[in-house]
Amino acid sequence: MLVENNTAASTENQNVSAQVINIRSAKKAQEKASAELMDYMMWTMKHDMDPHRLYEDPIEVFRNEMRSTQFVA
Repeated sequence: MLVENNTAASTENQNVSAQVINIRSAKKAQEKASAELMDYMMWTMKHDMDPHRLYEDPIEVFRNEMRSTQFVA
C-alpha cells in the first residue's frame, strides 16, 4: 500500500512539474511571437509599398533580414 501511494504521489508531482514547465514554455513562446509580430509590423511600415505586394512570402523575407542583421552586430 505504501509503495503504491508513493508511486502515485511521485507521478502526480511529475505531472504538476511538467505542467509548470509547459506553462512557462508556452508563455515564453507567446512573448517571443508577440515581439516578432511587433517587429514585423514595424518592418512592413518601413517599406514604401506594401511588402505583401512586393514579395510572394514577405514573412520569410522579414525573417531572413532579421537573421542577417543579428550577426552583423
